[in-house]
Amino acid sequence: MPDEKTVTPVRAETGDADNQSFLDIIYNKITDVIGGDNPNQYFCLTLPGTLLNPKDYKYDTGSGEKPAHVKANESKLVNKLFDASFITASDNGRLLPNQYKTALNMLSPKLNRDLFEMKVRLRKVLMTPYHYDFGDGSDENMTLEQVFFRLYGDYVNAKAQWNQKQADKKAELKRTILDPNERMDAYLEWYGLVAEAESVLLEEKLGCVLNVFSPSDMNIINAILNCGVGGELESARNVLDMVQELNPDGGYVFPVNLYPSNWCELLDPSFTGVDLLESPAALSQRMHLLEMQRNNIMLNIKKLTSAIPDDSVVKELKDAYTEAEGAFQDLVKECVDSNINATADLAKSIIALCKKDDSDNVQVPDETEIKRIAGKDSSGKDLQVDKLIEIIQKHALKCYDSQHKAVAAAEKTTAAALEWCEANNKLQLRTLLDPLNTQLDEVNSEIAELTDKITLSRAVMTDDSNKSNADVMPNKATDGFTQVLIQSTMASVKHQSSKDSESSSSSWGVSFFLGGYSSNKSHQKAVETTMDSESSMSIQIGMNIAKVQIERLWFDPGVFLLTNNMYNFSANKISPEDDSTSFANPDPTLVRERFKQMNECIFPSYPVSFVIAKDVTIRFTSESSMSSSFAQSIEDHASQGGGFLIFSGNSSSASSSSQSAAVANSNANSITVRFTAPQVLGYYMQATPADKSTHINDTKDRDSEMSIIRFVSQFKEMIDDYNKTVQKGKKTAAT
Repeated sequence: MPDEKTVTPVRAETGDADNQSFLDIIYNKITDVIGGDNPNQYFCLTLPGTLLNPKDYKYDTGSGEKPAHVKANESKLVNKLFDASFITASDNGRLLPNQYKTALNMLSPKLNRDLFEMKVRLRKVLMTPYHYDFGDGSDENMTLEQVFFRLYGDYVNAKAQWNQKQADKKAELKRTILDPNERMDAYLEWYGLVAEAESVLLEEKLGCVLNVFSPSDMNIINAILNCGVGGELESARNVLDMVQELNPDGGYVFPVNLYPSNWCELLDPSFTGVDLLESPAALSQRMHLLEMQRNNIMLNIKKLTSAIPDDSVVKELKDAYTEAEGAFQDLVKECVDSNINATADLAKSIIALCKKDDSDNVQVPDETEIKRIAGKDSSGKDLQVDKLIEIIQKHALKCYDSQHKAVAAAEKTTAAALEWCEANNKLQLRTLLDPLNTQLDEVNSEIAELTDKITLSRAVMTDDSNKSNADVMPNKATDGFTQVLIQSTMASVKHQSSKDSESSSSSWGVSFFLGGYSSNKSHQKAVETTMDSESSMSIQIGMNIAKVQIERLWFDPGVFLLTNNMYNFSANKISPEDDSTSFANPDPTLVRERFKQMNECIFPSYPVSFVIAKDVTIRFTSESSMSSSFAQSIEDHASQGGGFLIFSGNSSSASSSSQSAAVANSNANSITVRFTAPQVLGYYMQATPADKSTHINDTKDRDSEMSIIRFVSQFKEMIDDYNKTVQKGKKTAAT
């Protein structure tokens, strides 16, 4: 990912690509912008993207300490593995730490015969008995190594004592002499008196060591004894065991570092409230559901208040409510009777959508909104409600006032009934009225809020069919992100992708267009019809994308570069033996074969970075008037959590008022979909180095190798020979 403080936003555009698959266009644009030419790396696009909840990863990056829940969430995000493919539907359920450990446990180092025999000879030299008079009257049987380290220890101790004397003298002078210059003079005078004697003593100690063995020579011998392939395996296993942290869900957390380190702070979208407005038609459909809910609540309140005796206050309000509600119902009936296809609920919903201005003029919703809430008849055609609309328009003010008067009367009646229950200790009746009153308040509040949204949406949603490409671009360029613009047509969605894919929904057609699924068959039908009839419909995608690098301090894939010097206890390979084919190879057959071989192995690849997209906007534009069924299908699909193309729309945390991460709105010529949540589009995968290990039962090419049994036997022979020599020396000394 570019440096987060010095990024210059870039806009990348595609040319006319009608003959390409839309999936290929998106894939190629992402890889072109993100960059990278490692022949052993490839980008694995996931369909659909994985939505991110910024709250799961945010913390005070300046505090230094990463919270446990953030560690766990990051580990889950980046330590999953995928089948080797350019495009896949999901991870394969395997985890990087587990597969890494499995791969390590499959390997054992080869024991080189020549290296071992060389080490045996060196050890025999070090274990050779060596007589030395230390001048203290002792006459111990010691080896060359023991004599060397005793003498070398005496030298090190003498040097440490001299250093301590200097430190003690400096501390003494600091306590007794305040002036720094005088203190320095006193120290130099003392140093001149004692340093020469101390230096001679150190030289004497070092000379005793050199007479036996040079420290440099001993370092060379130690380095040779410490060399050899295989120790890395045990070291890697130990590190893996040390870093794992138990997670409350029963698994283990393997912490990672992500760069830039403040990536979690860059996830917030740049969309404004205006960007996320839904079309009046979509909002009207939601109003229809709320109005039906309010009618049911008011009916139940009316039933309960009938159980209250003739209290004068309650009776007066109840009569007023009955009168107002009755007048409203009569008006609704009059409207409904004018059209055999209309229902009372539909008439009430249309009246609820009416808007009264300061001059007492009432505006009835337009045809698009009414058709959306009216729905279809039994034959699948739009309900004919022209007469209903006509009579509502004729009595618009009367309809509007009657409905609001009935609702206000219901609220007053409920409040009075609750007061009567409190005064007369009617707790059971109050228990039934209380939740209804709460629900009525909540529904009225939602209706009022939705009414304001509809008013604003009607004002803002003007015809924007001639908007430029810049209108789908993010409102601002975030540091660390690159702005991307992708353009194509509906025809490209139907083209088969040239990329091998593990996802059945990634090839072409309706399933790909609707993000892999649709909860409604009418959505699929509308999209299919549009694809057939409007292949020239343009598709534009604007978004901000960034690459986040992954660092795992406990993970050392370099171990697998040494597999040529190792045995494999398993019949399976860790990774393919041949990694000569680049993933950028223009011959798809060769790449396909490499992927096939990788998927037969234990640990073929691992993610090294992932690509995030945010501020994603998709616009579908038609030269002619947009199909109302297509527009409705797109808006409904988005509101129900459906995704589009490679982008996911389902998110419980997308916003406070919706379970969807996608917001769609339409006008006469275009439909715009915006994704409010950031999402991971895919991972850059690094191929594990080729597995050159030899199976443990393979007997060829063993001239320079030895078995573990032979290794142990020869080592034991060396120790036995040494012990015999020592015992013989003790007997000779005793004699």
